[in-house]
Amino acid sequence: MCGRYGLYRDPAQFARKLGARVSIGFSFAPHYNIAPQTAVPVVANAPERELRAMQWGLSTGYRGDGAARISTFNARMETLATSPLYGPLLPYRRCIVPADGYYEWQRLADGTKAPVWVSRSDGEPFALAGLWSDDGAEASCTIVTQPANPLLARFHERMPVALEREAALAWLTSAILESEAALGLLQPIAPAAVAVHAVGPAVGNVRNDSPDLIRPVEPPRAQPTLFDAPRQG
Repeated sequence: MCGRYGLYRDPAQFARKLGARVSIGFSFAPHYNIAPQTAVPVVANAPERELRAMQWGLSTGYRGDGAARISTFNARMETLATSPLYGPLLPYRRCIVPADGYYEWQRLADGTKAPVWVSRSDGEPFALAGLWSDDGAEASCTIVTQPANPLLARFHERMPVALEREAALAWLTSAILESEAALGLLQPIAPAAVAVHAVGPAVGNVRNDSPDLIRPVEPPRAQPTLFDAPRQG
């Protein structure tokens, strides 16, 4: 899954590499501890490719009974086409969420959890596949997840869908994509393309937001190595 990430490099350059313009009034500040329900930079596909701010957490609007609206910050790839929430968006409203990296929490043998920072091994930002919506009052987005590759399965059974450039460009087409074509773009990132290192526990408090959060630390002695068996469940 992806429940906390960081973006400290200006996403405007990232967006322009994908042929997107920057929306009027868009501003950016580096963040190292981005949590759901906050405004994040997103490259949306329609009506043209554009970098804009959206709430992270796809808003469904208010339900008919007046209950509070539902928001989901991750969407499972396996149910995108059939979900009543995601299915109508998949053909028309796709997006890329740029991220310099994201956090996962390793469950240790003693039952505690230790955070790790996941980034691209080539130093480039992740292009995370997402869906977006705009109810007229607020634009919002969700990040698509898929089963983790063998490396990341050691930390969590799911991972965000990180697209390579050609797939990202195809995902951002303004044309309607049938479900089969859209889902075919969501290929897992290769383990060799990912780097992981242990970080300190301060990231657990969302109020902490500084470069220190992603600084490598010695992993806890109880932490399994990258060569241990993946955690089940």
